[in-house]
Amino acid sequence: MKHARNILAVGAHADDVEINCGGTVAKHVEEGDNVILLVMAESSYSSYDGSILRSRDEAISEGKRGADILGAKLINLGFKNKDVPYSSESVEAINRIIDDYDIDTIYTHWSYDSHQDHMRTTQSVISAARYVSNILMYEPEYPAGRSYVGFRNQYYVNITSTFDKKIKAIRQHESQVKKYGEDIFINALKAKAIHRGYEVQCSYAECFEVLRLMGDFE
Repeated sequence: MKHARNILAVGAHADDVEINCGGTVAKHVEEGDNVILLVMAESSYSSYDGSILRSRDEAISEGKRGADILGAKLINLGFKNKDVPYSSESVEAINRIIDDYDIDTIYTHWSYDSHQDHMRTTQSVISAARYVSNILMYEPEYPAGRSYVGFRNQYYVNITSTFDKKIKAIRQHESQVKKYGEDIFINALKAKAIHRGYEVQCSYAECFEVLRLMGDFE
């Protein structure tokens, strides 16, 4: 009998996990693993000109619906959007969750992601997860992935069985889908999953850069 794993999928904002590793999260849930979806920021969003792109109520509602579809338990730490810290407060908050839920595997943002919240989230995760054996950084989505360093696609997950669930979870973030343009945004995510699947001979895949990964040959 397979032993259930304890998974922590971390995103700076509500929708980050669904977009970047939602298929992998859903697959863990289908396989009987326990998944915590951790959102660092309160996730309302306004532009520098004061225009509201996502209200607080929208962020809460969209985040809950997305996590429910994936089958994950949602925790939101409530840090200020665009100012997620890399600090003792953020590190210790993540550390507590790792300890409370006996986490053995973490998915988080790529360390060279160009969004400051994404980058500081992963810095906090790496510090907090110093005793966690498996840490994988998910492939960033445009425009946050336009970095000065190239993402290394080292580890793949076949998400063919959960791709539809991933897209359904993403669609719960209606404010963000609308912001990027529904047709082009969803089609771009589908195209990337098809391309990554093609690289490993399956229909749809997500890929990750490995920070740590412990092999199990038992």
